[in-house]
Amino acid sequence: MKKPIIGIAGNLYIETNPVVIGSPYDFNNNNYSKCIADAGGIPIYLPVINVPEIIDQQLDLIDGLLIPGGNDINPLLYHQVPKPLQGHSNETVDMVQIYLIQKALQRNIPILGICRGHQILNVAGGGTLHQDISYAIDDPIQHKQTINLATPTHPVQITPNSILHSILGPTYTVNSAHHQCVKDLAPQFFATALSPDGIIEGIQMEGNSFVMGVQWHPEMMASRDLLMLQLFKQFITHCEAK
Repeated sequence: MKKPIIGIAGNLYIETNPVVIGSPYDFNNNNYSKCIADAGGIPIYLPVINVPEIIDQQLDLIDGLLIPGGNDINPLLYHQVPKPLQGHSNETVDMVQIYLIQKALQRNIPILGICRGHQILNVAGGGTLHQDISYAIDDPIQHKQTINLATPTHPVQITPNSILHSILGPTYTVNSAHHQCVKDLAPQFFATALSPDGIIEGIQMEGNSFVMGVQWHPEMMASRDLLMLQLFKQFITHCEAK
């Protein structure tokens, strides 16, 4: 039986070396690829090409879609103007990933969003973000840890009857590397995990399909934490069954 093919949505790095300054480079954190492979899938990278016909054919190749971490999302895409703490964004990456997500949803392709991927999954579905956690709450816990991401730093409370709950149980301790967060949930999505200060750390689409996001980085914990690898295995299982 062939293993499911998982497309990892591309990111761009803009080179600052004077010899090639301004040139966009495709990049991927290899931990995503390794987790997909360790979970029983075949990872492939989907380069950032903002041409709908090409993206449609990329989707023809895959059984599941992983949206990785990365830069902030352009707030104009969720009907806000940029605020002072909004970080760098790349509109090409934003537009390509939103198109990927929306078309994958139409095709019932399972989706796993991680960190920024969790946020843009919400935006692609019609939700909004807080451009900085300080705009959401006055006294947040630390959401941008200074120690290695293999180390979990804060707990999350997990919603019963969610995919996350079936894997991690009612509470779990996760890592944290973000300054933005979900504000208004997209229609048809519900929150699956909350941090102690009330930040939405997980979302899932209603229904039987595997469409979900997590605000933390399970790929950075999976080498030490078998339940984080189990999250990828559950994703792969849904990709096999689609």
